[in-house]
Amino acid sequence: MPSLLSKSFIFLPKTPLPSVANFSSRSRMSTVTASPKARLRGVVFDMDGTLTVPVIDFAAMYKSVLGEEEYTRVKAESPTGIDILHHIEKWSPDKQRRAYQIVADYERQGLDRLQIMPGAAQLCGFLDSKKIRRGLITRNFKEAVDIFHQQFGVSFFSKLVTGILLPWSEY
Repeated sequence: MPSLLSKSFIFLPKTPLPSVANFSSRSRMSTVTASPKARLRGVVFDMDGTLTVPVIDFAAMYKSVLGEEEYTRVKAESPTGIDILHHIEKWSPDKQRRAYQIVADYERQGLDRLQIMPGAAQLCGFLDSKKIRRGLITRNFKEAVDIFHQQFGVSFFSKLVTGILLPWSEY
């Protein structure tokens, strides 16, 4: 299976892009010109499925948090994905605490199997060589982000961890 982070993933031209004309038989011609000073200044990454190989069974986690019946209902309403944190934030504090603990347990189990996505370290090295800043935005727990940095030696100019902000967490 080819890596999502292959060398052909990024194209950084050394000279400005030429004007591009959009021809259409039914519409007017329009011209788009790239600014000669336009350059990539930064890349923001997510963790699961981007920098790391997904190892958490999200469907099982959602079922554990929501219950089988509620999971089936929510999945039917939103087949493209479930925002579990959005559901949890509407619950009572006691129910939230139990749900966050379940999510934390699944994430901690995933830490044992944490793997960097093939090509991610090389891409980060390439960005560093071009002095392109890297940022991280994730909903993972701080512990998962810290272990990722320690285990794979990839750090970020800017980290924005938007995970579960528990009253007792270290954020």
